[in-house]
Amino acid sequence: MLRLLIVEPVESEASLLAGALRTAAEESSELATVAIAIERNMAAALSSFTTRKPSMVLIGPGAAAESEPGELDRLRALAGMEPVPTILAGDERDRLLERALAMGADEIMAKPYDPRDVRLKLETLGRLARFGSSLLAQRDHFRQSNDGFLQEQASVRRMFSNLSRESCLNGSRAIRHHLSPQALLNGDVVAAAWGPGGKLVMLLGDFTGHGLAAAIGTVPLTSVFYSMVPKGFSLVRILQELNGKLHRLLPGNMFCCAILLELDTHKRRLRLFNGGMPSACLRRGSGRVRQLESRQLPLGVLAEIDAASAIVHIPVEADDTLYLWSDGLSELRSAAGEVLGQRRIVEAVSRIEDEEERFDRILDEAFRFAARQADDLSLVELRFGAAFAEAAMRAPVCPRLPVRRVGEWSVKFTLGPQELRDADPLPPLLDVLAQTPGAAHFRDALTVVLGELFRNALEHGVIGLDSAMKASEVGFAEYYHELHRRRRDLRHGWIQVAVRCQGRGAGGVLEVVVDDSGSGFPANWSRRGNYAGRGLPLLRSFCRILEVQYGSSRVRAVLEWGPVDGDGRLRPGGSEFSLRVPG
Repeated sequence: MLRLLIVEPVESEASLLAGALRTAAEESSELATVAIAIERNMAAALSSFTTRKPSMVLIGPGAAAESEPGELDRLRALAGMEPVPTILAGDERDRLLERALAMGADEIMAKPYDPRDVRLKLETLGRLARFGSSLLAQRDHFRQSNDGFLQEQASVRRMFSNLSRESCLNGSRAIRHHLSPQALLNGDVVAAAWGPGGKLVMLLGDFTGHGLAAAIGTVPLTSVFYSMVPKGFSLVRILQELNGKLHRLLPGNMFCCAILLELDTHKRRLRLFNGGMPSACLRRGSGRVRQLESRQLPLGVLAEIDAASAIVHIPVEADDTLYLWSDGLSELRSAAGEVLGQRRIVEAVSRIEDEEERFDRILDEAFRFAARQADDLSLVELRFGAAFAEAAMRAPVCPRLPVRRVGEWSVKFTLGPQELRDADPLPPLLDVLAQTPGAAHFRDALTVVLGELFRNALEHGVIGLDSAMKASEVGFAEYYHELHRRRRDLRHGWIQVAVRCQGRGAGGVLEVVVDDSGSGFPANWSRRGNYAGRGLPLLRSFCRILEVQYGSSRVRAVLEWGPVDGDGRLRPGGSEFSLRVPG
């Protein structure tokens, strides 16, 4: 319905206008339903405007002569964003035009009122009004949809925050990170968690695109990460699970470029996988920089990946620092269209001497260079010295044990070539042991000791690698390349593990015996090289007794714990350490 408001103090003029409008409406299919109201002056029209809500206002010659400046503007203000056309009616066309321009009216109707002219003006202004109303309706719809979208994004952000509760990012002095989304939600993700045995595992991922579509992929990625890392799964096994999960869930046009690393703080070794990300940058304490380039496709592209061959093994020291970033940083562009590039970032890492300022200065220089941000970007710094210190603070100490006995039990099992070749046996084994009475109380210590003895049996006993290969940084990398090759081709050999627990009041003894099919420790066995032989001091820090016999592959380790300290921790049972080498 078209609602028309006539403003005219002279009754005859008002009746003439109303008659012209009704005649035009009767002859028009667009104006079939018309409601006409009459007010005698602009003040009355302003007073009744919000009640009548007219679609169009016609101001007669008498009202135009009496109107004050600004009244038409006040009338439009009452309409708000809703378009309400105004028509000025009168006798002389030229004077009407001047008056309409002065008052700000939209159209004029000059006497004598031609029904065709009136109809044309009403239909034209009616279409404009309906078009304006349609635009406002679309605006309101889009605003409502956007409000709902923002609420959904806020819910997703809270969900992402809940997923990262197990992260050690915010509580760690060793890690600094900056995430800058191009949209409200981020397709870049950083995750970090401590695994058993003082191992820090960290992930930097960059999903295809940005915004909500890219951010959704971070949910399965982080859920797998935070469920596997605390259980002690190897880097290879975590990568295989992440890749398989993303390949099954993501559409064909989506994937995740990722860097996944594991820092063994006890042995000071870094294992790093780069799949499709810009080269990571390792800055040595001497200032020398090494770039760790991508060696594999992004996660989710293939159903299966050879993760082991793509992992680099690097010895690190306390004054080394690692920098990771997504392509959103290296692809920043200046106002002239010049790309920031990998070279400038690496140059900044090498040039900036102050470790405390380096992270912030890299970001400052990048943002000063860039005119705008076109993608999600991330920068991560990992200080190895701080990580080593944090690991020492987190050193496994058995928590308060119950007064009742821990229990007496024993477990013995043997792993053949297929399990040693294809599986990651330690996490499920530790899960089994955790179900035995009292074992959960010293899980971390058992993880370190059993893991070290197991790897020693696999690498040196079954596979037959010599630690002398790790005497240099280059040899260190060759050692793990050869380990991967020989393990992949393994067809013979075995490892046997026996664990026995004996509770003694508030204390107890845990004995771990590992044997393998190798030739045993050579008579000239000793620590050789800068990067080898760190396993023995590590075992000594946990074990009360460690027995090794030349010519035998059998190793026996004994852990003891004693009564509870005042701070609620268990004291190790005794303070003596003995290394027995029976003749």
